[in-house]
Amino acid sequence: MLWQKNRPIDKETSIFNYKGIFKKELSIFQAVALVVCGTVGAGVLGIPFAVSKVGLKMGIFYIIILGFLMMGLNLLLGYVAVKTKQEMQLVGLAKRYLGKKGEIFMTGIVYLMLFGTLLIYIIGAGDILSNLFGLNSFLWSLIFFIFASFFISKGLRDAKTIEFFVSLAIITIILLIAYFSLPHLNWENIKYSNWTDILLPYGIILFAFHGTSTVPEAHALLKNRDADFKKVIIYSGLIVMILYLLFTFVVIGVTGNNTTQIATIGLGSKVGESMYLFGNIFALLAMFSSFIMAGLALKDSLVWDYKLKEKRTNIIVLALPLLLFLLGFRDFTKAIDLVGGIFISLEMFMILFIYWRAANEKKEIVCKYNLHHTLFLIMALILMLLVGTVYSVLNIF
Repeated sequence: MLWQKNRPIDKETSIFNYKGIFKKELSIFQAVALVVCGTVGAGVLGIPFAVSKVGLKMGIFYIIILGFLMMGLNLLLGYVAVKTKQEMQLVGLAKRYLGKKGEIFMTGIVYLMLFGTLLIYIIGAGDILSNLFGLNSFLWSLIFFIFASFFISKGLRDAKTIEFFVSLAIITIILLIAYFSLPHLNWENIKYSNWTDILLPYGIILFAFHGTSTVPEAHALLKNRDADFKKVIIYSGLIVMILYLLFTFVVIGVTGNNTTQIATIGLGSKVGESMYLFGNIFALLAMFSSFIMAGLALKDSLVWDYKLKEKRTNIIVLALPLLLFLLGFRDFTKAIDLVGGIFISLEMFMILFIYWRAANEKKEIVCKYNLHHTLFLIMALILMLLVGTVYSVLNIF
């Protein structure tokens, strides 16, 4: 049934209808898990390769700086969600604060970004399955697409629960990979430094930290708990940063300049056959989890912001990335560079504009969600985005 404007959310189809893990009232731990699981995904697999080109010291600097800046951006977006007091994804927020033109521009950015993200995981999963079992990567990509699409089409409630468990498994595997790889560290790999490609990691690391769509979802589950909502954004940002630092340190320490584009492939060749199998299963889980989250974010926007029926959203969300893949868009690295360096950067610019309009709106809110030194944060984000986006455009085209 088509949703009417300002109609109360139908609890049979809304984000509130979780079973098992997610409930109408979440604890802080569960909300943190939601945001962490919505952020940590296949993007982490590309970080070591990018960092290997500039050296671990510069890579650590990148991860820390971009991690804190993305946390700051999520805090700004959280403020907008608190002030708006409605279930809206980024497209709806752009329409609310920037008008029709803002809505159209944000729609183009977000949808291109998410469709590109789905395409990335279709390509990557095919490559991983081909490495594990042989046969053609094209065929494996299609098999992965059919399997993962089933969980998206099942609906938000069931897919979210599965995605939660898969993402927790990914986090556990990152810790296990670090533990078993530590004895194989080569400290010469850690000393390496190269300033020639200093901006190379920008787009890939930004892609890995991107999880803005989880902020409105977390707010929807933590209504009237503004202080807890703010803590969730901070805690989840710190956890993701620590995981990425640990994973990157271990992979670079083991594989050095021989780090592969999908980090676990090269890591397995150094540590042993068991790590090769273990690492590629981890990579596949990451692709699966991230594919589901990106697809559900698209469905959220189409349902929340455009009030489309769920069956229609399934067709839109799943058909376009498959069509792009069949038409020949199958370059894994270029796809990540495009999505991370350009589309995500543009989305972040739009979030800053939305925050600025929301913060300067005459309507006052009484809540425990207070932010300080936001002007400094906004200036730092703008500087980072300008430099990174220009580099990404020049590098790709």
